[in-house]
This record gives sequence, C-alpha cells and structure tokens, in this order.
Amino acid sequence: MRKLIGWSIAVLMAVTVLAVVAVPQLRWRAHLVLLAAAGKIPDVEWSDLLSFMSPGSEQSVTRLIETRNPYPVIRNPKTSVADIDAGARLFQAHCAMCHSSEGSGTPRGPALFGRDLSHGSSDWAVFRTIRHGVPGSAMQAFSLPEATLWQLVAYVGSLESGGTRGGSALKVSAASIKPVQYEEIRALAEPADEWLTYSGSYYSIRHSALAQMGPDNVDQLAVRWIYQFPGMKGRTETSPIVRSGVMFVTSTAGHVIALEAASGKPVWEFQRKHPVGTVTGGGFGLANRGVAILGDKLFVATGDAHLLALSADGGTLQWDATLADYKAGYFITGAPLVVRDLVVIGVSMQPLGRGFIAAYEASTGKERWRFYTIPGPGEPGHETWEGESWRTGGAPAWLTGSYDAEEDLLYWGVGNPKPDYNAAVRKGDNLYTNSVVALRGATGKLVWHFQFTPGDAHDWDSAQIPVIADRKTSQGVEKRLLWANRNGFYYVLDRISGRFLAGAPYVLLNWAERLDEHGRPVRRLDPAKTTKGVLTYPGNVGGTNWWSPTYDPVLDRMFVPVLEQGMVFFPNDVSSSTTSSAPRPRLSPLYTAVRALEARTGKLIWEQRSEPRFVDAEMGGLLSTRAGILFGGDQSTFFALDSKTGKRLWSFATGGQIVAAPVTYLSAGEQFVTVAAGGNLLTFALPKRLR
Repeated sequence: MRKLIGWSIAVLMAVTVLAVVAVPQLRWRAHLVLLAAAGKIPDVEWSDLLSFMSPGSEQSVTRLIETRNPYPVIRNPKTSVADIDAGARLFQAHCAMCHSSEGSGTPRGPALFGRDLSHGSSDWAVFRTIRHGVPGSAMQAFSLPEATLWQLVAYVGSLESGGTRGGSALKVSAASIKPVQYEEIRALAEPADEWLTYSGSYYSIRHSALAQMGPDNVDQLAVRWIYQFPGMKGRTETSPIVRSGVMFVTSTAGHVIALEAASGKPVWEFQRKHPVGTVTGGGFGLANRGVAILGDKLFVATGDAHLLALSADGGTLQWDATLADYKAGYFITGAPLVVRDLVVIGVSMQPLGRGFIAAYEASTGKERWRFYTIPGPGEPGHETWEGESWRTGGAPAWLTGSYDAEEDLLYWGVGNPKPDYNAAVRKGDNLYTNSVVALRGATGKLVWHFQFTPGDAHDWDSAQIPVIADRKTSQGVEKRLLWANRNGFYYVLDRISGRFLAGAPYVLLNWAERLDEHGRPVRRLDPAKTTKGVLTYPGNVGGTNWWSPTYDPVLDRMFVPVLEQGMVFFPNDVSSSTTSSAPRPRLSPLYTAVRALEARTGKLIWEQRSEPRFVDAEMGGLLSTRAGILFGGDQSTFFALDSKTGKRLWSFATGGQIVAAPVTYLSAGEQFVTVAAGGNLLTFALPKRLR
C-alpha cells in the first residue's frame, strides 16, 4: 500500500511538472504539489490535496499557496440548512453521549460553544479533530466519508454561532433586523454603516462615506472571512445588501442566503424550486445580482420570471408574483429596486420577445403598473419599428435603475433590439431600445427618453447603471445623469428633461464621427454595406458593460471599468427575423482598465490598465470611498487604487472571476469590504491594531 501511495505521488508530481510546461493555467496546481512535497503545507494529507485541486472543488487553493496555512483558508463546502440538519442527526447518533444532545458538554466531553475550542475552531481544525480524534482522550477518530464529516462540522459551527440546537440554521429574531423605511433609503446620499440598495443609494454613485481604510493603511487589508456558495461552479454576480449586522446575498437564480456580516456564518437560506427543465435564456437566467429590502421583507427575482417577497428574519416566502411566461424565454437576473411602497423590476428574454419594466406593491405583490419598452400601435415611438418587428424586438430591461425621489423619476436602462446583429428586418430607430427611459415612479408613465444608439446592430445595449450626480454652477444646480455607454461614448444628460448636455468618446471607437448637438451619433461605418465585414471599435461587449461605475462627488470624477477590443461585424441574410450573425473578435490582444473621467466632460484624467490578453473580456464593478480609495476587480484580482492618481495601493488574488461590484459596511464599528469572486464571497478588513 505504501509503495502504491509513493508511486501515486511520484506520478502526480510528474504530471504537474508537465502541466507547468504544457498548460500555464495549471501552474498553480503544480506549485501546490511541490510545496506539499517539500513539507510546506502542514496538516493536509495527499488525499485532501487531490480533492482540493479537483475541477469541482470549492476550495480557494491559490489562497492556500499564498498563506501555506490551511486553517484560515479551507472552508466547509457543506453549509446548507439540509447539511446542518444532516449534521445534527449524525451528532445525536455519535457525539451526544459525550457532549450532550445540545452540545453543552458533560463530564465526559466539553461544551462545543461559548468557549475557545482546544484544537481550534476554524472549519479545517474542527474537521481534523473529528476525523483524527484526540489521542489520550475519549474523542475517538471517525472513519466517515468526507462529505459526512463536513456536515458534522457544519452542525458544530451552528452551535458556536448560537444557532438553535435542533439542527436548524441560526434564526434571527424579528426584532434583531430593524425594518427598512423608504424615508431611510431616500435620505441616503452616500452609504455608510449599511448597504441598503443594489448601488448603495438611489443616486447609484457607489461612493461610501466610510474612511477607516485609506491610502496609508489599505495595503494591510486581509481576508476576514470567506463564504463558499453551495454547489456554485461558475461565477457569482451578486452585490450584497447589509442591514442590522446581517448580509443578504444571492447565488443562482432565486437562491438567497443570509449571513452574519461580521463572520460570514450562515443565518438562513431560501432556495427557489424552478419548474423541471427550466434553463431560461440559454443559461443567462441562472445569474442573479441581488435582493432589495423594504420594511421587514426582502425581494428577489428569479430565473423563471417571478418576483418573490421573503421575510428578512427567516427567509419565509411571503408572496410570489409571476411577471411573464418562462416558457416563452422570459427570465430575470437583475436586483429589484424599492421605490416608496413599490418593488420595481425589469425582464429579459432569449431569443426574442418584448421587454417591460413593472412595479408591484411591496405588501401584497399586486401589480401596480407596467411599462413596455417597445411602444405598441398608437403609442409614440411605434413608428420606429418596421412592420410587425416590434412584437419580438427585445428591449430587455435587465439591470437595476436609479431614482430621483424629489421628482419621483425612475431612470432605467433598456437593452438592444433583436435580432442582435440584423437591423434590416426591423428598420428604424427601434425605440426604446438602447435608451434610458425616465418613468414616473407612482404610475410608470414615460416622462422622457434618450436613445444612445438608434437602430443598433452591434448589441450595444444600454444596460448600464444610471448615475445621478448634481453639480453646483454659477447658474445654479445642474441636475445631471451621467452615463458611460456600451457604444463607447460618455454622456451627460439633464435628468429632469433628458436634454443632451455633453458627450465624448471614453474608449477607442470608429463607428461614429461624433455626436451632434442633440447627442445623436453621426455614423461613419455601416456593416450592411460590405460583405467582407467591418472592423469596428468597440466590439460587441462594448466599451463598458453592466459592470458598475462609481462617482466621487468631492473630486467630481466618474470612474468607469472599460474594455478596449475591436470586432469584425458582418451583414446578415435578411430573409428571416431570427437570423443573427455573431461578430468575430479581432485577432489582437484586448485589455481592460479603470478610467477616471472628468464628470462634466468625459475628459480622461488617469487610467490603470491591465496587461494585454486574448480572453476574458470582462471586469468587475467599482466602489469608491470618502477616504480616497477605489476598489475594483479584474479577472481574479481584487484591488484598491488611489482615487486621485490611479496608483495601485493593494491587490489580492481571489482565485475566482470577479464581475460583480464590491460593497463596504460597518459591523461593531469595524469597516469591511466584500466582493464576489467565482463561487465565493470574500470579506476583507484591517488588522484591529490599525483601525
């Protein structure tokens, strides 16, 4: 047996060395094996190492390489309510005789909560204690499957966090989560102690008033806790909500988890059961970007086009509203926005359909109003669609909007027309695609619109975050809406009237010469005029995408995550309304960057760009703070920049792709910053001596 293990290790090391040479993406696996072979990864058996490195593993192995310490890194992958319940049954069968049925201890075994555990309280420490036992004591080794051991660890962890002793996850009492009033959200200009909306406030500037983390100490940030989303194998797009010390996040469509904001320990979870066979939107419907909170309820949209209300204290379903038929391709990925007593949400569809934005009563789930993003017969704008193309012309409203409470105006971005790259079958401007619509919050009535890219054939939808940022001038307050659009132009609009104030390119673009005095593009390139294809900048991903920007009101700067990439667009066969020809990337490197723009003009102040690459044309969203820090993510790196200069002050390799935006908040007077990366949620804080 020992010879077999020895040969296995030798073969594993040989394979990993070959991986270093042949597959650069596997170098970290080779690095880990070599460290383990040299005895530099303590308390990890080879069988564990193989499990950690397997494709389906949820462990942050890159972090293990950095720290060479498994105890703060290896986390329990079995933390669902079902796992804790299973762990409770195992505990009663194997452990209660020594530790009591509630884990409070007996003369034969110590209590498992309310004290420091002798052999460590981290997930890995408890796992090893259960598996190997404690020599010379009544604590014997348990020869159980790995998943079963983790379920026991989950139950012991629920005891330590003060959870109920029957095996259920910790329940927060109704009194412990303070209801969120509309007036409280309305009064927010810059979020501070808590994070109450998707973008931090109705203004959507993602600029925090917190200042514990500054340019002089941000390089000392360290991971405080990591939560691994159960069963999550892709990337997580959630942006958390934080209230009364509890963080609310989502993973796949309709899955909501409540966590202790200071520790990351599960409080409760809710799992939406989709109809059998529901894989909406070609898989896009599995994404989910977060919840909204109002009163004592949370609101979450689902991949089968439902809007749900849950109790904030326990995740109990309160009501369920159906927005559209998922069988027709409708789904929802965005986070809702609460406005007064309403919950507002937009829908997506794939491949064809007709988009809308709708509002529901927060207390009952009754629909209050619905605005179709493609006008029907007799409505203004209907004439911008040829024939019957309006019926399936798309215009999804798939990202969260912003709100001017004083004017009762909702600002919402609208997606591209469908089919994506074939304008010939839907001739015209195709309103209100690629637009921002301003709707009366109480009624959903259209007040004004501004179209960024009329008759789009490049998939340059306007699913970006509308940023409300007023500016004082000698003539009074300029009420602005700032918008870095996917088409490569930056816009400044009057948010009361929708009038175009200023605009300029913020990335390389060649499809238009300029914007005219009304903000309409003066085109240079038309892909329909050549059969050879047209190299166009930006490509179909856009100069930016849904990745959240941020705005610093003191500096009057807009910070934008950008992509520089060109693509070759081809004309289409016009015989079918479903014909679509995807563009081809230009065979040259792309790069991403954070760009600081002068808010009133779009003029570039500084940029922090990535190394050129050929794949992964995405970035994460941004967060700025009053202390002068700009947080963001690119590929798997989470970083902090100096807001004034763009200098990189700190970075951390998370091991997972970052596309969501971070949030920051206080817990017990301590500032935390949290970001989703791959299938994990990572939370950072300063060492307490530095606060």
